[in-house]
Order: sequence, then structure tokens, then C-alpha cells
Amino acid sequence: MKDVILKIVNGFHILLMELAKFFIVAMILIIFANVVLRYVFNSGIIWSEEMALLLAVWFIFISMGLGIKQKLNIVINLVPREKIPQWLNKVLDLLAEIIVIFVGVIMIIYGARLVGFTMTSIMPATKWPAGILYMVVPFAGLITTLEAILHIIGWDTYDKNVDEYLAGERKLRNLFGGPHG
Repeated sequence: MKDVILKIVNGFHILLMELAKFFIVAMILIIFANVVLRYVFNSGIIWSEEMALLLAVWFIFISMGLGIKQKLNIVINLVPREKIPQWLNKVLDLLAEIIVIFVGVIMIIYGARLVGFTMTSIMPATKWPAGILYMVVPFAGLITTLEAILHIIGWDTYDKNVDEYLAGERKLRNLFGGPHG
């Protein structure tokens, strides 16, 4: 059961990484095309700013949620970890994960409220509901909470294998403990 859950989580992680890549590339291409159109052809893409903002927000929040998996969240050490007893480091690490879960739950609850509140507003250029812009907040909160829970229970999420896959050094079928290559 644990392996099935980890395969689903890592498959989801890879999907989100690919989605984040797509969002950043699409945002760059839209902005570049709009700049060229404005300065060379004296025209522009009406919806480019809204789409670039939407892609940037989604990219940032998805990346934030995925950064929790690699423990890339901000940590402030007032005293070097080596000078603190190991048991205290473990307690402080646990406290940090609990705080991450708390923030994730806040993002889920208030992000969902924000989406509900803004779905009646319409973005002027695309005519899409403004709530689409904020749908990623509760989604990122869910990712954040899930990753922090996996850290607390100590499940090995095959981070090295996932990193190798994302770097093109491992095939998808060999991702979960299979032979390298």
C-alpha cells in the first residue's frame, strides 16, 4: 500500500514539475511575442498581461508546493545545528513541519474562500472568472500539507530517483527502485 501511495505522489510530483515548466515557458513566450508585436509592429496581444500574470501565479504556487518536497522552505538557524543536541534538532524539525502543515491548511481553507469570492469577478481581457487566478492557492496548500506529512512520517519518496528522471538520467518505468537507466 505504501509503495502505491508513493508511486502516486511521485507521479503527481513529476506531472506538476512538467506543468510548472510549461507555465514558465508559455509565460516567457507570451511576453516575448507581445514585446515584439508592440515595438516592431506597433500592436500587441490584448490578453497577454492577464495570461502572463495567471501563468506566473500558477508557476509560483506550484513551485512553492513542490519545493516543500525538497525542503526548500526558508529555515532560520539562530544556533548552528551541530551545537544543538540531536534530539532537539529532531524536535525543531518536527515543529517546522507542523508549521508548514498549518500554513498549508490555511492556504486550503482561505484559498478556497478566495476562489469562491472571486469567481463572480471577470478578468477584462480574457473574460474568464478571476477565481481561476487563485485556484492554485488551495491546490498548493494541499501539496504543501501532503509533502510535510510525508516528511513527518518519514517515508522515503525516492527523491534521488525523481531528480534523476527530471534530469533525463532515468526512465519513468525505472523510477521507483528499478535498475538505473
